[in-house]
Amino acid sequence: MATTDVKYLGLDLKSPIVVSSCSLTADVDKVKEMESCGAGAVVMKSLFEEQIRGEVEFMASAGHSWPEMDDYLHAYIRSNSIAQYTEKVRALKQAVSIPVIASINCYSPGEWVEYARQIEAAGADALEINLYDLALDPRTSPASIEDGYVSVVRSIASELRIPVTVKIGPHFSSIVNFVDRIATAGAKGVVIFNRFFTPDIDLEKFCLVPAAPLSHEGEYAEILRWTAILASAVKNIDIATTTGVHSAESALKMILAGADAVQVCSVIYKHGPAVIKEFNERIAAFLEKNNVESLSQIRGRLSYSTIPDPAMYERVQFMKTFGSLAL
Repeated sequence: MATTDVKYLGLDLKSPIVVSSCSLTADVDKVKEMESCGAGAVVMKSLFEEQIRGEVEFMASAGHSWPEMDDYLHAYIRSNSIAQYTEKVRALKQAVSIPVIASINCYSPGEWVEYARQIEAAGADALEINLYDLALDPRTSPASIEDGYVSVVRSIASELRIPVTVKIGPHFSSIVNFVDRIATAGAKGVVIFNRFFTPDIDLEKFCLVPAAPLSHEGEYAEILRWTAILASAVKNIDIATTTGVHSAESALKMILAGADAVQVCSVIYKHGPAVIKEFNERIAAFLEKNNVESLSQIRGRLSYSTIPDPAMYERVQFMKTFGSLAL
């Protein structure tokens, strides 16, 4: 009988389907339901450095501010935030048996190393670092930004026994080089790609509004390309894909391209946790139909280095195809 078991970050998962970081994974009862529906693991809702800093600035602006008070507020709010977060880690670990991956959204080393240790001590099976800092100063070089990211990864990964994975966006001049650098810095996995908050403009009210927060099926194609390339180019790192995976077929495509695990979120918001069971059943049916015993047998079968014409994954191939279309 075909099995959907996989290994991700050294963890044994009964399914490649991992629920990505979102508000749903902050609810113990919802996580228990996801487990019963067959989720391989869950990634907790992120603890945001930006949010903590914002709370400090808000409280400081509410009264008379002086350096000593700002330092106290900073220490108190961060300590209180991590205490609440580690308590949530413990609650989830007590409630479910599937791996619980904690998540922090940070862009500076600072005290995050100590907080990462506390998250590990609370029982998290792994830690996902969500990296992104919107650079607005034209004097800030891309190299300095990437060096800062790598420094964060190295400082945290070197201090933890649990595996560290890094969730990144697609905005790098050389994604392969950056992923290779974070692997060298100690990351055991990479999650591609983060779907960032984006603004939109309301033409009636002349104001900024949030764009649609949920992904759609067509968004997975670019992730598929880079999964295939990274699976071939960077051998010492696990790959989880995310964004635009709304069907078992999309998930299978990611695994064929080289993904170790597939993170889902929007499809659960749209259809509920039961969609995970549907994914698993259809993945198992695909394996049986093709006389495949496990996902490990087909993982990476269609990666960049294993197909006869790897140029199919290159940008120039799209340009040739587009140019040949009759309009």
